[in-house]
Amino acid sequence: MIQPVKPQTLKPYIVADIGGTNARFGLVTQCNDSQLPFVIEHQNKFPSNQFRNISEATLHFIDTLPINIEEIDGACLALAGPVIGDDARSTNLNWQFSIKKVKNKLGLNHLTIINDFSAYAYATPLVPTKHLLQINKGNAEKTCPIAIVGPGTGFGVAALMPNGDKYIVLPTEGGHMSISAITDLQKQIIETLKKEFSHISVESILSGPGLRNIYRALALVEGITTPQLGASQITAQALIKPSSLSYRTLRLFCQWLGQTTGDLALSLGARGGIFLGGGILPRFTEFLLASEFMTGYSNKGKLQDYVNGIPINLITEGNSALLGAASWYQHHGRND
Repeated sequence: MIQPVKPQTLKPYIVADIGGTNARFGLVTQCNDSQLPFVIEHQNKFPSNQFRNISEATLHFIDTLPINIEEIDGACLALAGPVIGDDARSTNLNWQFSIKKVKNKLGLNHLTIINDFSAYAYATPLVPTKHLLQINKGNAEKTCPIAIVGPGTGFGVAALMPNGDKYIVLPTEGGHMSISAITDLQKQIIETLKKEFSHISVESILSGPGLRNIYRALALVEGITTPQLGASQITAQALIKPSSLSYRTLRLFCQWLGQTTGDLALSLGARGGIFLGGGILPRFTEFLLASEFMTGYSNKGKLQDYVNGIPINLITEGNSALLGAASWYQHHGRND
């Protein structure tokens, strides 16, 4: 449950947001009640694939700190993947491990592993409004669930469930749901990708790798030959060349993201609001606002008014998951 954080000094603890592309770390040194509820120092970012496992990544960060491991209280590491009991797995890094064994290897008093979008969910009530970009105004209902969704190396989904004046975080693996196709073009894209993949999941389309999948499939559908581009290259080209395949790819990506966000709004009953997170969307906010995101989102037939009444905000602060991990540890981290 999320509760207000009281100002206090504390023994430092490590927080991390470990995705398929980057591993972000920080050291929480203080709780306060100023603009942000936590002071997170020594923030650092490393390519995730340079490490063989989560222990190696965490020890690498600890080596950069000016304090000894004995001075660290513990850690809360947010991981892009499912956490079931003592077993945790990073879907896009092929890491699978026992949390207890990692805790012993690191020599920490306390260690918690949580899903990365659970961390985003814990951060949501704490993110300052200056780090939120309004996508749809709507009207949040305080007694209803809040959805947190977004593309990165994968696609994350979590929810905040109201419980009196507190929230309970509901982690999910919604990125592995089968994606739906509404338009003829979307159906063609999926049929093309089925020749490569046995299952076309949400994150097969709505992620960094998914952006490349759309680009490649769209080229085949249109019958054109084009050089293979990475997700960042596709995005960069789309922003400057409206006649490009990249532009059409990103436009389709935004429309599909809107459709899926609307589906999740209905599935979760997210009348409390929707927050878009992940590492991709802040790179093209103006394009997103001008895109068919809202057209795809609103296309819900009899329940169009229902989804249109939900406020949607994009989290533009890149380290929100660290903030959420800090919140989790402060309230639960010493209970392991």
